[in-house]
Amino acid sequence: MATVDQLKIHIEKAKTEFYDAIKKAEDKKNDLTSRQKRKKVKRLERKVAKITATEKMAEEKKKPKKERKSATEA
Repeated sequence: MATVDQLKIHIEKAKTEFYDAIKKAEDKKNDLTSRQKRKKVKRLERKVAKITATEKMAEEKKKPKKERKSATEA
């Protein structure tokens, strides 16, 4: 599985490809390649968000239950 740092590098590359595809497209909204590039960027960003959320939940699970409750209320 890819690490967050590797995914961030992939996201930057995908974003540049997306912006290049937009520049080349005649119809900016309905161009197939630009839509595919945008979907790739969003998919990679969701993957990073999922990894960070999983790490955060693992840290929360290590705390005692009473501390977890007080942290969410504050």
